[in-house]
Amino acid sequence: MTPLNYASKGLLAIVALTGLFTFSSCSKDDDDPTVQPDATVKIVNVLADAGSVDVFNGSSKLNSSTIAYGESTGYLNVADGDATFDFKSSITGNTVLSAPVKFKDGSYSLFATGETDGNTTVGILTEDDLGAPASGMAKIRFVHAASNAPAVNFLVNDSLLQTSTAYKSATEFKQMAAGTYTVRLDNATSGETAISRSDVVLEAGKIYTVVAQGLLNPTPVVEQPFALNIMANN
Repeated sequence: MTPLNYASKGLLAIVALTGLFTFSSCSKDDDDPTVQPDATVKIVNVLADAGSVDVFNGSSKLNSSTIAYGESTGYLNVADGDATFDFKSSITGNTVLSAPVKFKDGSYSLFATGETDGNTTVGILTEDDLGAPASGMAKIRFVHAASNAPAVNFLVNDSLLQTSTAYKSATEFKQMAAGTYTVRLDNATSGETAISRSDVVLEAGKIYTVVAQGLLNPTPVVEQPFALNIMANN
């Protein structure tokens, strides 16, 4: 397994991966009938031109229902160690991404992104801090999964939470007071607003991931447009 990139300083380490290897099944404890999973992972489909997908480990389907574009599974139990998740079109059954990953305790999200046209699909694996925020607070982070968008600065209202977040990078979770906000991405070079989304409600005790997804100047119908997706982690 060869990691394609790690997030820059100040960002969560993430691994963008392609390739194949074998998924390990959940471990068992002969002495305790209640076995805790080694790790958990949420699978997110932001493949800009693949449509809905199913995810497999070998012949075993991991998701209970088809994952539409912009949607995700809940957190799935997985074993520590190396694994490969094969993303297949729910229409044709063709594999659009084989993403090797490595788990070691904790919780993760795996974002399937890129384009099948040109074979640029990739998996972005993030470590997810699911610890509860302080009283009256929410937690929020940003994942850049829009393959042809530039590096951006991540702002909530006018508060700058992270600068120069490039494609395949994720920020750390930051705490914000519960409330209603405008989430904005500014071009890290020009400072111009790339995209924004208003009336984003952050509830106390909740954890959120803001995902930049889709493509700038997409082909209508065939490709998904550049957008912000607000996903709950709990």
